[in-house]
Amino acid sequence: MHVVDLIGVSAAALVLVAIVLILARQRFMLRAPGTIPLAIRARSNHWQYGVARFSGGELCWYRSLGLATRPSRVLQRARLSVLSRRPPVGAELQSLPATAVIVECRVGDSAVFMALGESAYTGFVSWLEASAPMA
Repeated sequence: MHVVDLIGVSAAALVLVAIVLILARQRFMLRAPGTIPLAIRARSNHWQYGVARFSGGELCWYRSLGLATRPSRVLQRARLSVLSRRPPVGAELQSLPATAVIVECRVGDSAVFMALGESAYTGFVSWLEASAPMA
């Protein structure tokens, strides 16, 4: 076997192992209690897909592609408010399921759009309403 062939086979094996690890991470995260698939759009026009986990007063969001063990984004329940909800329209239908619910939220001073399933939306709103009343 030539050295070039050996390098090519090794590179392909590394890529395959990375893909398997990413898929295993997603599967593991989605099986954990309190997790939902969630796409986020903030400050850009493209959706970033990931998995979100409710953790006390925080919604921790992890990007789908990657091996990071820390959340890519953490949304504090106390700073999060829902402005509106709607179905996907126009170009969004090419990247999101037609059954998705798009939620426009305000996090502090910035707007964040989230796309999630109907049952996940119900859980999300319940989680938001479960916070302690403001004094």
